Amino acid sequence: MPQNKRKFHLARSYYGLYVCPMIWREIDNFSSGSVLMCLASNKYSEEDYYRKYDDFMRARWAAA
Repeated sequence: MPQNKRKFHLARSYYGLYVCPMIWREIDNFSSGSVLMCLASNKYSEEDYYRKYDDFMRARWAAA
């Protein structure tokens, strides 16, 4: 389970959120007609992403 959990409400079209590397995030509760825009520094590669929280936590603690 996450030690610290925070929820951000991006309720305006001009709001944004920077998520640092190795931060687990879940994105939900979209309004009808809304759009999610992701800006990345590298080209997308499926192998770069953790799909399971347990795998993510093992990698995060191994890097610490």
